[in-house]
Amino acid sequence: MASRRSGTDIVKGWTADLAACVGFLTRLPMPAELPFVPLSEAMRAFPLAGALIGALAGLGLAALAGLGLPPLAAAGLILAALALLTGALHEDGLADTADGLGGGKDREGKLAIMRDSHIGSYGVLALILGLLVKAACLAALTQGSWLQLMALLAATGGFSRALIVWLMASTPPARSDGVAHGAGQPSDFTARNALLIGGGLALALILFTYGLVPALVVAGAGAVAAGAVRFLAMRQIGGHTGDICGAVQFASETAMIAAAAATLF
Repeated sequence: MASRRSGTDIVKGWTADLAACVGFLTRLPMPAELPFVPLSEAMRAFPLAGALIGALAGLGLAALAGLGLPPLAAAGLILAALALLTGALHEDGLADTADGLGGGKDREGKLAIMRDSHIGSYGVLALILGLLVKAACLAALTQGSWLQLMALLAATGGFSRALIVWLMASTPPARSDGVAHGAGQPSDFTARNALLIGGGLALALILFTYGLVPALVVAGAGAVAAGAVRFLAMRQIGGHTGDICGAVQFASETAMIAAAAATLF
């Protein structure tokens, strides 16, 4: 009986963590009766929430392409649907990061620009170019089966959000307030769990649908992109913010999708 109760507690714990992550990363309402979980602890489930979001996107993309919609149009509609689902959380982070790091003269100036809700020329360019690359690569990937699309986007969605947890655990907050600071800094244990889940899931999904080399190339591209954003953030503002977290997700996911398109087709 003790082991049964222990197993039930584990399932309930992961369910609460997943619900907290889905509630934070999307606009989907979560059941009110679920127990409160600090986000810094629940972040171990970020890759599971990301994989769910990605799988839905892959299924939608395959369905639109199967209905005869031009691949680029189908990709554009899916990106629009994802932005609605997530409240453009990561796109906003990318734009603010580009404006802040590109336009600020010093650390305080960069942080002030990133806090400003208005978007500047760097942010506009980053969004246009980033979404253009992502849409074009997604269009190319529609040549694969619906199962391959679901697996690939689940893999990139999960691993890119695991990299957010890695960033927050390995990098100090750049300011003493804001979304990232309020969420709390995840422990190294939480970050390792997220990376193991996100990385293992990504490698497994791509390995069994595309092969070993694509799995390694795609995962490697995501890790390099996340590392590049972290390097810039540490160099210019000395830590992470919520916007930097969003930029890490967008940049790593886009890099993985581009690597998949270049490797597979």
